[in-house]
Amino acid sequence: MSPALKHRLVAAWPWLAAALSGVLLGLCFPRWDVGELIWIWQVPLFAALWFSEPRSGDPRRRWRHGLALGYVAGLTFFLINLSWLFELRRVVGSVWAGIGAWVGLPAYLALYFAIFGAFAATVGRWKPGFGEDEEKKKTTQNRRQQKLEEAAKRRGLKPDRGGFGMFPVGDLFGPSMNVLRAAALCGGAWCGLEWLRGIAFSGFGWNGLGVALHESLYLIQIADIVGVTGLAFLIVFCNAVWTATLVRIGREMAVRQRIRPHLDFALAMLLIIGVFLYGLTRFATRPEPDEENSVSLRALLVQLNTPIDQKWDREFAQKIIEDYRDLTRGYVESSDFDLVIWPETALPGRWTFPWVQAYLNEIILPGADFSLILGIEDETFDGEGNEAIYNCLGVVRGSTRNSDLHRKIHRVPFGEYLPFRKQFPPIEWIAGGIVPMDFSAGESFEPLTLEKPEVDIIPLICFEDTLGRVARRFVRPGPQLLVNITNDGWFYESNAALQHMANAKFRCIELRRPMARAANTGVSGFIDENGSLEYPDAGPGASGHERLRVVQDPLTGNTFTTGTLPATVTLRKHPPITFYARFGDAFSVTLGLIALAFSVVAFIRARIKLSN
Repeated sequence: MSPALKHRLVAAWPWLAAALSGVLLGLCFPRWDVGELIWIWQVPLFAALWFSEPRSGDPRRRWRHGLALGYVAGLTFFLINLSWLFELRRVVGSVWAGIGAWVGLPAYLALYFAIFGAFAATVGRWKPGFGEDEEKKKTTQNRRQQKLEEAAKRRGLKPDRGGFGMFPVGDLFGPSMNVLRAAALCGGAWCGLEWLRGIAFSGFGWNGLGVALHESLYLIQIADIVGVTGLAFLIVFCNAVWTATLVRIGREMAVRQRIRPHLDFALAMLLIIGVFLYGLTRFATRPEPDEENSVSLRALLVQLNTPIDQKWDREFAQKIIEDYRDLTRGYVESSDFDLVIWPETALPGRWTFPWVQAYLNEIILPGADFSLILGIEDETFDGEGNEAIYNCLGVVRGSTRNSDLHRKIHRVPFGEYLPFRKQFPPIEWIAGGIVPMDFSAGESFEPLTLEKPEVDIIPLICFEDTLGRVARRFVRPGPQLLVNITNDGWFYESNAALQHMANAKFRCIELRRPMARAANTGVSGFIDENGSLEYPDAGPGASGHERLRVVQDPLTGNTFTTGTLPATVTLRKHPPITFYARFGDAFSVTLGLIALAFSVVAFIRARIKLSN
């Protein structure tokens, strides 16, 4: 290898390592769904952040170096993970709009990875002591031990060689404590940043690290305490420990020809085992359904699979309303149902339109002994004639006179409204054609109520089922069912729908309430309070897709299809009010504040050192 090539590789390896981490993380989520990679994805990134030096060689530039490396990892990940945004080109008829969405959102979200990179390269950095002279280190340790023995003699105590008996704990576990400090700080910083990503600029907490574990049900049950953002601590902590362990073992074998105790590695493994055992306990202590402690709800999901380019086309309006009639009436007339659920904006009209009222009252609801949940737009006018449009979830029983509408609270930026449309006219000029009007935001966190059986509905529209901070505010004592209605047809048959379902599972665990989820297309199904999509009585002989309670093609398992799904949902009469339901993301916020405090102290110390 030529010196020039070697120099280039040495200079490039941190950036290649950061990009590799982004690729590994991208593979952890649907459609690839190799969740096991979440336990090693950060090792290349930590190696780059901890062991590479800024190009200038100035250690004061480490934070900038870490910022850039973190950004590379984040941008690589989000370009892979959010590739479905490119499908918007088909919706708006512009390749440039698709590219803008696909590049623009990842470019923003990667900033959170960049901030983490700056933190991990400085405050959260683990320094293994490369280049440290062993004899000098041994001399320093002997001098320290000698001082301890002299102090013990002055107090009339028997000199102790440190720690417990003949084992010098400080020498054995000191390096591990340094690793644990760095790993805990990095884990806390990541949790805080994930929480911030979920609230800043209305929030986009999509696919936090914990979501990669959505199929590892035993490991994610602790989300009812820490939330999905808190699961990131375990992942980042372990990745940091693995990185340090590899380096330490290599160095120990090279210098001493033996391996020292690794308390940090042992604690990381114990942490994983503890989280697993907690999940095992949650499954083992599930109460058996019975009439005294539970309520049974017979529900039907309707998925029409309407292509997005037909949904608002007047030529297809008649077909849409006839298909909903056929799929609904044809099923409920032959079976007893308590609840039928249609997806978001199911009908090509608004609640106040006379034909919508007539359609529901004269065709769908007459003689029906069930409640209908549907997504529909609503409009109101103030005294000056200004119109407000809302994305709503409605509950209707018998007729539209016996109905209740919930207005969506969390609007999707650049989908349901244009941020700063009035303040910055160029935004209107660029994106006004894509988002011609702004939906108004609802304000009520009161659950809706079914009459028969008496069950509260927690209404979540579209991406609201990815936001624990929104869902938890609807929690009340008594039987409750999470209901999500969504239209994932905007992104066609991409991995957006699969990722959306993976995120939704965590609301059930965080709040310990089951969910019924009706999508226009994508994944409609039932999730139990432990985040499982599987039938409770699925036998061992059932194939993979046959085990899932989702609307799907019975032969291929494809969920992008037209169909219905009946199921009996069991609800606890007295479900627990979880720690997460009470306190939200307190765990992640606390850890984030601790990491911030360490950052402030480090900054002040650096300024004092610089001034001296």
